[in-house]
Amino acid sequence: MVDQRRLLVRGGRVVTMDGALGDLAAGEVLIEGDTIVAVRERTRATTDEVIDATGGIVLPGLIDTHIHLWQTVLRGMASGLWTGEYFERVLPHRARFRPEDVYAGGLAGGLELLSNGVTTAVDFCDCVGSPRHADAAVAGMATSGVRGLHAYSVRANAPGTFAAPEDRLTDAARLCAEIPGRGKGRIGLMVAISDIGTVDIETTAREVAHARALGLGITMHANTPGQVTALHRAGLLGEDLLLVHCNVVTDEELDLMASTGMTMSVTPGLELAFGSPFTMLGRALRRGVRVTWGCDIPSFTNADLLAQMRLAYHVQGCLDGLRERAEGRSGRRRPGVPTLTPSDVLRAATIDAARVIGLGDRIGSLTPGKQADLVILRESAFGASLSDAAAAVLLQSGAQDIDTVMVGGRVVKRDGRLCHDGRPAELIEAARAHVLAADDGSR
Repeated sequence: MVDQRRLLVRGGRVVTMDGALGDLAAGEVLIEGDTIVAVRERTRATTDEVIDATGGIVLPGLIDTHIHLWQTVLRGMASGLWTGEYFERVLPHRARFRPEDVYAGGLAGGLELLSNGVTTAVDFCDCVGSPRHADAAVAGMATSGVRGLHAYSVRANAPGTFAAPEDRLTDAARLCAEIPGRGKGRIGLMVAISDIGTVDIETTAREVAHARALGLGITMHANTPGQVTALHRAGLLGEDLLLVHCNVVTDEELDLMASTGMTMSVTPGLELAFGSPFTMLGRALRRGVRVTWGCDIPSFTNADLLAQMRLAYHVQGCLDGLRERAEGRSGRRRPGVPTLTPSDVLRAATIDAARVIGLGDRIGSLTPGKQADLVILRESAFGASLSDAAAAVLLQSGAQDIDTVMVGGRVVKRDGRLCHDGRPAELIEAARAHVLAADDGSR
């Protein structure tokens, strides 16, 4: 039987991300079962439970469009980046991951996302050594309570049971049929295709065609020059293709992305730590390319999407200033500058991200009829922000202020503490002990 308990989130500023509803200075969100049924000014409604959000901000759950949850097992191993730890140490360890290790990463990583206010994530799972690895990744996410998409990587990486690349495509089709049950209704499927440059364009075309035949969204790392052009020449561009990073994309390629409705997932911490050009963000926004945010690799940074969003906002502001001074407009205000507002940044992490991953009709805004995925963020004990709510979230708050998190009407974090009764750290330690057993220098 479906739980139809009525829960009321009352008080606080409500950021709906719904253009018709707008924001409420003091409102309430009424939830029945897993669904939002009303967003309104405060009333005297009688419900089964009331969560008092007075003095806080109620907003849709954040959405991370690019993270590798399996790397939670190797937390911090790539903290230097510049010395080559990621490619020389992290990625080679994939060969030692068992299904239970991938499960540990998915569970602990999912819980970390929830703790930080992320209710939905795209797990770019490039640690699939066998069908059991894929099943374990889905199970880990599902057990954590997070909503998300398992992005099944069909690129041949770690050694495993797959005799040929086509076997990965076949297994993705198998999981596509099974995932509604395995994912407990919250986990869906995407296909993470091979990077162009690691395979020929004919292979890329086969992977794209396979994903589209299954009706699945597609994601791909875009780290080398000319990838968008190659996809365009092969007739493969489309709004179902989510490209990650795009640091070296040209203006002409951005125009191609805009014209076909494509989106990029920007992972600010990684882009900047690698010293990559970050001009692609402003250039993409000015050309109408939709942008979303991701934390990327837990082996480098924790899964704090708010921190990534704030970093993007500040760096883009710096680049805007440099551009204005270079063009002789220092100190003058004009339309379009700064490129990003706090509301833009928050929209990219909520309703825009939901639409990009095909869930815009279910999540991303506090709209009646959608799933009750929301966050209550307590404003600072040192005084509430005088800014608008979006700026208060982005600039005056942090993960430490996330008090309550809800996914599909189920409270997964309450009073600043996760409601999960497992021991994720113990799972991570057990997985790490196995993965690093042959690496004496890692201890």
